Amino acid sequence: MRNYTIPIAASLMLISGITLATAAQNAPSVLTIEKEAGKPIATFTVEELGKAFPSKTLETVTPWTNGEKRRYRGAPLKDILAKYGSADAATVTGVALDGFEAKLETKEIKAFDPIVATEVDCVDADRLAATCTKDQEFRVLTDADRGPFYVVWPYEQLPKSTNTDENYRWIWFLAALRP
Repeated sequence: MRNYTIPIAASLMLISGITLATAAQNAPSVLTIEKEAGKPIATFTVEELGKAFPSKTLETVTPWTNGEKRRYRGAPLKDILAKYGSADAATVTGVALDGFEAKLETKEIKAFDPIVATEVDCVDADRLAATCTKDQEFRVLTDADRGPFYVVWPYEQLPKSTNTDENYRWIWFLAALRP
């Protein structure tokens, strides 16, 4: 009996506008920096991103942490954009693994200095679950944390809005950045 899984999956991706090349580039453990859609100029694993850019810690609540502050660590988004010539673009598009896209204004990136988080602080629950050791300060973001790459903003500094659509800027499962 013939296996139709691959041809069916490929057909569904083509129907939805995702090419096989794009799907392969968007591996969950790789962040792609693109010049334009489908034209990568750099790729990073979590470890490579940590070595390529200085790390910054951001302590904040998020719209999903019920008022609990957490510390996230990762590369400043403005540093990534500056290295690849995108700092002067009016907007930068962040693309998630599920195809979600958010246009981020570079003036907001410069003003609020979000990070591409790859780590979150260890809390007591992590130590009980043995995902962090007793002395470990941070751990790599998991799927449950919206990682391995997650655009995190200083929530308390952002303009207040009653519109939950403003949460678009928090890009979970970030796969690509492009001007």
